[in-house]
Amino acid sequence: MSTTQDWSRFGGGLIVFLALGATLALFIPRFLGAAAGPELEIITALKETESSSLWLPVRGAPQPLKSQKHRFARITVNVAPGGQRAEAHATLDFEGTLGDTRVGTAGVERVPFVVRGGKWVPETTAAPRLQAVVTALESRRRALQAADAEGLERLAGPDTPGPGGPEWARLRQVRARAYQVEAWYVRLERDDAVVTEHWRLRGALPAKPVDTRGERRLLLSFSGDEFLFSPSLM
Repeated sequence: MSTTQDWSRFGGGLIVFLALGATLALFIPRFLGAAAGPELEIITALKETESSSLWLPVRGAPQPLKSQKHRFARITVNVAPGGQRAEAHATLDFEGTLGDTRVGTAGVERVPFVVRGGKWVPETTAAPRLQAVVTALESRRRALQAADAEGLERLAGPDTPGPGGPEWARLRQVRARAYQVEAWYVRLERDDAVVTEHWRLRGALPAKPVDTRGERRLLLSFSGDEFLFSPSLM
């Protein structure tokens, strides 16, 4: 017959066993990641983002770009000499929102990684090229709403003319102007981005109210650390 002392020993042993199991569960993945090298750790870090929303801050926007679902695939990793920096190349499928604007993308993403606190982490965000494209698109949307020619010119590539033409002239005439974007669909290429924009312009002209919708195709090229519009802004 088991005594109270026997049960106490059994309970103490069980607690030690559970504590040991928890410790191993915490540290074994780290040991395996270190043994496999940075490539596996970086790939794992990207894939782990898929289990929750990806939040990407967009300069000038009151809300971040937030994924509803996203997926990284075909991931390859290039580790720089010295072993403290790396770059992951992947395809990214993304569906999300920036405020009321739907954002969808497919294409090539490049994610710089650095070592911080002994772990490989994205240098900035897990989708820096998508973040840069949407930042340029949102800056353009705000400039169009304000009919801000100088703001638009700052987004133009070297060979892109500034705003002009009948569409720009009509936009400037609209009072109480609201230039909204219902959706951006982005195709990320190696050095460029192709965007389909679904827009809506509301306001008033002297003779009548304005409420029009349209679709346009925009091209952006990577320059330095940002995307600029080329060959046109409109």
